[in-house]
Amino acid sequence: MAILVFPHIPTFIFLQNRRRSVPPCSSSATVKFSTSKAITSSSGGKSTGAALLWYKNDLRVDDHPGLIAALQHTEVVPLYVFDHRILRHFTEEMLELLLFAVKDLRKSLKDLGSDLMIRLGRTESVIQDLAKEVRADSIYTQEEVEYDLRPLPTLNDLKEFIDKDPYKSKDSWTSIKDSSAEYVMQNARSLISISPTNGFVSNLGESSQSNLNSLTTQTKEKRSKKSAFVTKQGNVVGGGTSDVLNALAAYLKYLEGTRRDDWQEVHEKLRNAETREGASFGTLFGPALQLGIISRRRVYYETIKYEKDRNGGFLSPFGYSAATIAAAADHVCSVEYAVVGCEGPAILLVHGFGAFLEHYRDNINDIVEGGNRVWAITLLGFGRSEKPNVIYTELMWAEILRDFIVDVVREPVHLVGNSFGGYFVSIVAGLWPTLATSVVLLNSAGHYIPGYSSVPPSKERKTTGIAWLGARGLSFYLRLSFRNLVKRCYPIKTDRADEGLLNEMSYDPGVLVVLESIFTFDPSIPLNYLLKGFEQKVLVIQGMRDPISDSKTKVSVVKRHFEEIIIKELDAGHCPHDEVPEEVNSIIREWVVNIESRHTILERTCKDGS
Repeated sequence: MAILVFPHIPTFIFLQNRRRSVPPCSSSATVKFSTSKAITSSSGGKSTGAALLWYKNDLRVDDHPGLIAALQHTEVVPLYVFDHRILRHFTEEMLELLLFAVKDLRKSLKDLGSDLMIRLGRTESVIQDLAKEVRADSIYTQEEVEYDLRPLPTLNDLKEFIDKDPYKSKDSWTSIKDSSAEYVMQNARSLISISPTNGFVSNLGESSQSNLNSLTTQTKEKRSKKSAFVTKQGNVVGGGTSDVLNALAAYLKYLEGTRRDDWQEVHEKLRNAETREGASFGTLFGPALQLGIISRRRVYYETIKYEKDRNGGFLSPFGYSAATIAAAADHVCSVEYAVVGCEGPAILLVHGFGAFLEHYRDNINDIVEGGNRVWAITLLGFGRSEKPNVIYTELMWAEILRDFIVDVVREPVHLVGNSFGGYFVSIVAGLWPTLATSVVLLNSAGHYIPGYSSVPPSKERKTTGIAWLGARGLSFYLRLSFRNLVKRCYPIKTDRADEGLLNEMSYDPGVLVVLESIFTFDPSIPLNYLLKGFEQKVLVIQGMRDPISDSKTKVSVVKRHFEEIIIKELDAGHCPHDEVPEEVNSIIREWVVNIESRHTILERTCKDGS
């Protein structure tokens, strides 16, 4: 089964695809095209077959690889499908932005001599039928030509269409992201209450809630004629690509001041949205990035260009010269992830320190075949994901996972974590329990301390001279010996530490900043405290020949003091999922079935009781 890697943009980070493919598609539509209206490539070279260009979260003609690739065909059919599975996650304001963006995209395509086909329904059905009808030999994730068109729906049309959505849910949990991990940790879980009506976190603390309310109940001041705040609420940037680029320029140049009404409006919105340092960029531009009105690469290009212009062509290694520049650049850092499977319980696999999603190379497909959907992520700072110059902490990585679940998976997941990844998923389950269906720990970092009942006061995380020197010393050591170290983690099957795995772990210059986190990493809060109240949903899979930690002592403590936690002991090392994948996969599949069965029984009991 192929692994499909898709792009997405959560609040905290930008998730960018590294390998992109289009899932099997199908659909119905009537199309007539004229070759005179097909856009030709600059080289004049053409493929004889027609191509479909499926627009999804890339509603632009600027910086569009799919469009460029499709230009090699004599006929290109651009298509946008209003699909329930996408629209059901949109607020009314996002629906408005979508309509503005699709309208602008159609105009841009018409300026190029083409047009945009509009359809409502299941994307697979639309594309499959359309591909047959036009005899397309290629499908891209966007593009154009001439045909019979369905009129663009109105906002009321879309709302009526969504009301008929069989997947529609009244529940919303995006507000979970409004509290940082440190805030939740320091204010204890007593601040988090479960709403009896929807089961999600309902109390985020007065500060976060008031900030949220201030954003959603702002007075609608008079807008300029060139305003990029096109929706009724007027809280986020929208319109077309040129509108967003203009607003981005205003945002970046906030410190310069301006007399332009449209730029002054952006500055005012910026101040209202800056609930914490850098938060304004995601608030204002996140939806435009999510819809693909502007590309992440274009944002980064414009941001760095402006930074160089401010500094005479110089780009400082010590940070950016303005907070708005830093906010924009940091927001478009990319993280790699993969998803396999079409239905069943959602499972998220999280790697350990220095690893990446391919460390689950022999787990993903096998677990999917058990009737599950599997997500795997390469965390920021590792593998092929970006390595921005930020302070990496266990709480930051936990927040990345939180945002990934909320924005990408969009439902509770079975969390599976190896080594440091086990500690990260434990934080997620402990601080935001509604996001986790269960927790599976594979030789997890962290300890079990019976009777632990308090959280140490927070401390400022910063790069010290010792951390700077230590990271470089550690990097040098790892470059000389990391192959032997990795092989030691596979005491039963050393051949599993093969060249494919080792090459992926090869030295990356950006890893120095990440290595500094080893000197600030704080796993002092024990696993049993993080998972308090969650014990019946915790499975520990422990490789008993782990050269990094004392497996026998850890297992003994769990058995003696935490009887509700299930333990599976394996004859393996630090990475049992990769060393003995067949055993681990079987255990995880059985575990998920049991947990899901419990939920089904509980739901029936609650329903009968009501």
